[in-house]
Amino acid sequence: MLAINMVGSSADFWRRSRWLAFFLLVPFCSTLVYSAHCQVRYLSFAEVAETLRLFAGSGLPGSDIANSEAWDRWIREQDAEVRARIDRGIEDSISNLILYGTSYTNLPRLESIEGAVAPGGQVFEAALARVHALVVAVAAPSPNERIRIVRDFLKRKGIVGDGVQQVLTENLQRFAEEQRAYQTKLEAAEKSGDVDQKLSTRGTLYQSRGLSADTSLLVNYALEDTLRALIVKGVLAEGSIRHIAVIGPGLDFTNKHSGYDFYPLQTIQPFAAMETALRLKLGNPEDVEVVTMDLNPGVNAHITELAHDARASRAYTVQLPRDAAADWPQPAVAYWEHFGEIIGAQAKPLSVPQGLGGVTLRAVAIAPRFASRVTPLNLNVVAQCAELEQGHGFDLVIATNILVYYDRFQQALAMASIARMMNPGGIFLANDALSAHHVQSLEFLDRHTVALATKGPYGDNVLAYRRR
Repeated sequence: MLAINMVGSSADFWRRSRWLAFFLLVPFCSTLVYSAHCQVRYLSFAEVAETLRLFAGSGLPGSDIANSEAWDRWIREQDAEVRARIDRGIEDSISNLILYGTSYTNLPRLESIEGAVAPGGQVFEAALARVHALVVAVAAPSPNERIRIVRDFLKRKGIVGDGVQQVLTENLQRFAEEQRAYQTKLEAAEKSGDVDQKLSTRGTLYQSRGLSADTSLLVNYALEDTLRALIVKGVLAEGSIRHIAVIGPGLDFTNKHSGYDFYPLQTIQPFAAMETALRLKLGNPEDVEVVTMDLNPGVNAHITELAHDARASRAYTVQLPRDAAADWPQPAVAYWEHFGEIIGAQAKPLSVPQGLGGVTLRAVAIAPRFASRVTPLNLNVVAQCAELEQGHGFDLVIATNILVYYDRFQQALAMASIARMMNPGGIFLANDALSAHHVQSLEFLDRHTVALATKGPYGDNVLAYRRR
């Protein structure tokens, strides 16, 4: 656990932290039960022929490949390039830790990146003080798992001693510059008045950004609301979901919205998807299972560890913060209040730091019989797919806040991969505006809008597709 919130035994801390030894240091190989039913492989030239035809003349990288040999070489290079973006995502997470972290300093949190770095690149004193606090924390022995990740990352990059403060400051400046560039790009798209340009800009905004491992509870509320709407429309029947795939399940480090770091690293979406299927009677408590697909070794190792603990009859506890100032609509509040009651039990939450006075915290211990049914796969959905045995295709596939990191051609490749892994009639849900050019085997069903605040435009648009 974190240094300022030590709860439970030291043995429990080390059990929850063992995955750190694997974080971005060693290749990951799934060894859990579900891996016996599949083999991860690259998409073949024949399998992407339809997608290549759809993007002929687009000028997007890879879309002009004309033979199998060139494709096999390009798709492997593409996979390596995407995986190389993980490190930049960690750097972004470190900047968010500087802005919002409370586990390593008592200094006031910063409201936003604008309050840390001026448009010209000048880093304000308040931000410099927080950079220094993180440098001090990294240099000192600490059981804080996030600090250990930062320390190990810097060491792997060869950044030590006096160079740490400079690198963290420069990274914060780079992070601020990128955030402003994204905002400028969005504003230009809005002013254009072109609906297609707006959708394309939003849907591919982070195509060159580092791959972050953020997670959020609210997006899962939006997914549940969407599935409920599909049931009303007669698209989904009771008991129709057994196998669920979650692409990019996320790991709560310090995300770009709330930035909480006072509780252990955790993943939420695999359990949210499982519970939604049970709450809506789409799945059976005895056989619903989830496969996560991620290329981040830290995420995969974390899920491997929690599943291993579950098979040893240990529950997986998640902390669920809610900031009253966030102005959630009542259905979202109700979702938060009842999260985990089907697949777990109420647990004692950690203490909320004084600087987060408006935050209320719930904790849920996910029952081992459910946590043990989550299996990670090391899979890059843009370049790879899982070759599944008969009867082990997916009935529900979820990809939220992940495909926005790719261009239109890459998104279409991901959709082709997803379609190959789904059962006929299966549902694919995403909350990014995806390419309209995609394999015919995915039928667009609906665009479901879910409000995530009582005032203003904050919300999610969930796209639903069905495997023909």
